[in-house]
Amino acid sequence: MRKFLRLSIEELFDYIIKNMNYGWIDTKGMKHYSSNNDDFEYHLQTPQETLERKIGICWDICELLRYHFENNNYPFQTYFIYLYINDDYCPSHAMLVFEKDDSLIWIELQENRILGGIHYYKTEEEFLMDMKQRFIKNGINNNFFTEKDDLTRIYCYAFDKPTYGIRGSEYYNHCRKGKKINI
Repeated sequence: MRKFLRLSIEELFDYIIKNMNYGWIDTKGMKHYSSNNDDFEYHLQTPQETLERKIGICWDICELLRYHFENNNYPFQTYFIYLYINDDYCPSHAMLVFEKDDSLIWIELQENRILGGIHYYKTEEEFLMDMKQRFIKNGINNNFFTEKDDLTRIYCYAFDKPTYGIRGSEYYNHCRKGKKINI
């Protein structure tokens, strides 16, 4: 963990792209190289578990980045976006944005790398609009939802650190207790 915490921001992004796989681990320890669709089998990993296992969905990677940024005293904010389709299905994405040199910077890993990368913004509004458009594009391209779904039901929250080990539904509930952001 110490070596991970000493990584520069550029090295951090490089490390995540080269060493992390997009996926999740179920309660039996089986790896799934896909988005999480099982609320009973998925549990939010600790940053140490994500590093050791080298696998995580965006929620896990967001918390791994939080761990790095908290321990290096960088100003940052985590965001959670989702599309409400029905009570049992709400595709989502979690991300961390940090401040450096008068810019907001979004680092992320995605299953298909469409959203993955380092993105720079001058304002939070610019970030939020781009993030929403990337979320929609990714959701449609990966059949998480379609253009026929009600895209006005996209919600976004700035959220604080969740409790590790929680299930998916608990994670949603935690994030929705954060500051609601109109996008």
